[in-house]
Amino acid sequence: MGFFYIKNHGIATDHIKTVFSEIKRFFDLPIEEKMKIHIGKSNIFRGYTPIGKELTNDKKDWHESVDFGLDLSIDHPEVLAGKPLQGPNPWPDNLPDFRNIMTKHWDLMLNLGARITEGLALSLKLEQNYCQQFTNKSQSSMRILHYPPYRIQEPEKNIGDGIGAHIDYGFLTILAQDAIGGIEVRNSANEWIPAPHIPDTFIINVGHMTQRWTNGFYKANLHRVRSKRNKSRYSLPFFCEPNFDTVVAPLESLCSPENPPGYEPFHFGTYLIEQFTRSYAENSIED
Repeated sequence: MGFFYIKNHGIATDHIKTVFSEIKRFFDLPIEEKMKIHIGKSNIFRGYTPIGKELTNDKKDWHESVDFGLDLSIDHPEVLAGKPLQGPNPWPDNLPDFRNIMTKHWDLMLNLGARITEGLALSLKLEQNYCQQFTNKSQSSMRILHYPPYRIQEPEKNIGDGIGAHIDYGFLTILAQDAIGGIEVRNSANEWIPAPHIPDTFIINVGHMTQRWTNGFYKANLHRVRSKRNKSRYSLPFFCEPNFDTVVAPLESLCSPENPPGYEPFHFGTYLIEQFTRSYAENSIED
């Protein structure tokens, strides 16, 4: 199904509780405060996106979010060189612990993602560190998400689910979710089934890059989030990605005359920018 849970991952329960408390503090801020780090002020797709300003399948998603990437200062050599999608994260002014807490989580997820990637490589009969050549300067990203209680929708406003049905377009996603639940996965019988919260675990799913790399051996699966009528939901996905300049193509070891390559090679960074641009088409500096 492209989804699985992991436990015994070494991430402390107290850390996860602290992260979710801080996420709630941010989303409880007045909208005027959150808009100070609006994504429309960033040229690298970082910052706050209000409810209804992200599109999935051309419908507005019922959530608000903040997107983060590798936090590089404006005078970092890669930023000065104009490398795409590189630069500083916007941080809220009035949450003094927010940056440190989120940065700690970023570092923990990078390490955890590397361990899971090694396991995936071994499962494909590759060297344990095979993927390191494609991920040593990873274009990873992280989001915090709030799904407010779901209102009765008006069709003319074109609002869909918390997040509409989609596959993740990257390599590997590590998801921490609260106890409310709401994520659903499409199974082999074409049915939507819940992926409930299990304490002290992360939900892992492979993305479109993994499907292409493995020539369809591992499949990126459809999933969605159904918001609750009377409860807020919070989640924290971390997207482990290849390097910006990686050319993704099916692995030779997974191709044969009986199973020829099913995907053409393409440049990951260009593809990523196209996906971001489409998803955030509703956001502009004037919003």
